[in-house]
Amino acid sequence: MVYTIDTTKAELNWAARGAERILQNVQNLISTFKYEVAYKRTMGIDPDIIDLPIEKLKARYAEAVYQLILDYEPRATVKNVRFIDIDKEGHVNFAVEVEI
Repeated sequence: MVYTIDTTKAELNWAARGAERILQNVQNLISTFKYEVAYKRTMGIDPDIIDLPIEKLKARYAEAVYQLILDYEPRATVKNVRFIDIDKEGHVNFAVEVEI
């Protein structure tokens, strides 16, 4: 089954199981920048991409998402990464389609 997840903040469900748990893991991965996780400093999106021109940012973000999911959540397969917008606070928002 294919699911769409975006980079907006979501509530963490500590009791999540099955597909919900996998989707929550993907949500966490696509919303985390490198150096934010204490014991996995290299896990996450490179924060330097934020300052790139938008077309390069889209490409680098998509590349990073494919690699992150492959490395850290192999139960999900990325089908598509789509740019949504940049909000008024400057946050870049993406939607990621994954198959479980």
